[in-house]
Amino acid sequence: MKHHFIIVFLITISLFIGCSKYNRPPLVQVEGTVLYKGKLLEKGTIVFDIVGSVSGNAEIVNGQIVNPTTYRQGDGIPAGNAKIAVYSTKERTKPSAHSTDSKYPEGHPGNITTNSMSETVSLIPEKYNNPQTSGFTCTLEKGKVNSIHLEIE
Repeated sequence: MKHHFIIVFLITISLFIGCSKYNRPPLVQVEGTVLYKGKLLEKGTIVFDIVGSVSGNAEIVNGQIVNPTTYRQGDGIPAGNAKIAVYSTKERTKPSAHSTDSKYPEGHPGNITTNSMSETVSLIPEKYNNPQTSGFTCTLEKGKVNSIHLEIE
């Protein structure tokens, strides 16, 4: 029984150490810009799919890459080779096929349809939503702030 306790204790400790932040990949800071058709992309998310590691993401605010995050807000992105995906979406409400007609035009505050549906619409070509098809890659290096500049057409 005593040996059983020691084995369970050692397994618990090794799991704790294995899942600790000390086994996490080194994180680096990322900054830069994202353009769409030559203009700063107003809002979105950029995802860094790191080869052999966990993925990280950052926000796009007025074309600027901010808050690179992997484990907690602003901690950075794992160093390494990355494939990149970019998302920029908006919610759009559309009437369903069974909605009732309103006496108010679409978008008017009085136009409340109980049978409307919401859909997410991409503001950029959808090929950029996938790190395998976006065509964007980079190498994020340890020990420096990595600058990324993406141009979406």
